[in-house]
Amino acid sequence: MELRNLKTFLYVAEQCSFSKAAILLNYSQSTVTAQIQKLEEELDILLFERINKTVRLTNAGQEFLKYAHEIIRTSEDAKKALKNLPIETGELRIAMAESIANTFFPEILERFHQLYPKIKVTLYTAGTDSLFHKLRHNEADLVYTLDKRIYSSEIVTVMEKKEEIFFVTSPKHRLAGRNCLIEDLLGEDFLLTEKDMSYRRHLEEYLASKSLEINPFLELGNVEILKSLVEKNAGISFLPEFTIKRQLEEQRLVKINIPEVFKVWRQLIYHKHKWVTASMKVMIDLIRDYEYDKKNFSQNKSL
Repeated sequence: MELRNLKTFLYVAEQCSFSKAAILLNYSQSTVTAQIQKLEEELDILLFERINKTVRLTNAGQEFLKYAHEIIRTSEDAKKALKNLPIETGELRIAMAESIANTFFPEILERFHQLYPKIKVTLYTAGTDSLFHKLRHNEADLVYTLDKRIYSSEIVTVMEKKEEIFFVTSPKHRLAGRNCLIEDLLGEDFLLTEKDMSYRRHLEEYLASKSLEINPFLELGNVEILKSLVEKNAGISFLPEFTIKRQLEEQRLVKINIPEVFKVWRQLIYHKHKWVTASMKVMIDLIRDYEYDKKNFSQNKSL
């Protein structure tokens, strides 16, 4: 039973006229007639007597009138209640690549909690396949990927940013700052992220295409520990620029220059059928502010 058909029924009952109701509703008279007929079919009753161009409620129509008023009133009350639902409460589930969670997301999460301390945030970290599993099964409201640029009719992309991946090492390493071929690096000690991490997978796919291979002495999911070990001259790693920006600026890490360019995309997405809640909108805005205007984000944080 559609609300629009109920509203049309109320207008016809009030005006005792299909044509007058059509004018008030900005419908064609045939539309009004079709809606009333549809309602009568659903209820299996005759709501109006149509005799000699006059329209009059039947006894069943009179009885149904009070229920129609009540249904419309309840619908309007529900809309008002939902619009006034406080943003300060609720739950937000976010799934993301671990390197994003470890690097800058704590600052965004801190800001979000300052604004809405009563919203419960659940954070999941996983590889791209697991992130999309959560998205498709409604186990996450937002997904923040770090992978190849994703195109899908299933998703809505609200933020995306390209990231370059670099080979980095300690300034004390013999290859620090040098121009090399990727083949020159293969015999070095490597500390890499786990194989299911997107940029590690892209690197291995590229090497395989050239019949090359890297055998790291350490595989670890935690980017912070990897950076700390590389700073101590434990070897070479392969990491996204955003995870090592501060270390590069402070010259605690140094790039190794190779001809190949490796890139991935950070994308913030949600399922196209997902109802976008108030808390989702706030988080999307905070992530956009951080990504596109970090200076103002930091200033607002200190206010």
